[in-house]
Amino acid sequence: MFDQVKAAAAENLKLPRDVVLGEVLVSFVGRTCAIVENYRGILIYDDQTVKLQAKNCKLQFHGKRLHIDYYNHDEMKISGQIQSMEFGD
Repeated sequence: MFDQVKAAAAENLKLPRDVVLGEVLVSFVGRTCAIVENYRGILIYDDQTVKLQAKNCKLQFHGKRLHIDYYNHDEMKISGQIQSMEFGD
C-alpha cells in the first residue's frame, strides 16, 4: 500500500520513479558496459556471471570476461562482453 502511495506521488509530482521508489536503474553502453544504480548487493561474481540483488528483484548478467570496474553503495560499472541480462525473483 505504501509503495502505491509513493508511486502515485512520484507520478503526480513528476519525480523519477527510480529515486522515489528505489527501483534499479540499468544503463547500457553498447554490449561492453552496463551501469547499475540502486543495487543492494553482489550475489555471484565471476568472469561469466554477475548476479546482483536489487530492492525488488535480482539481476543477472551473462557474458565473457566480465568484471566490475568500480562499485560504491549505490552504483556499479560492469564491463566485458555482455551477452544477456535477465531479471529474477
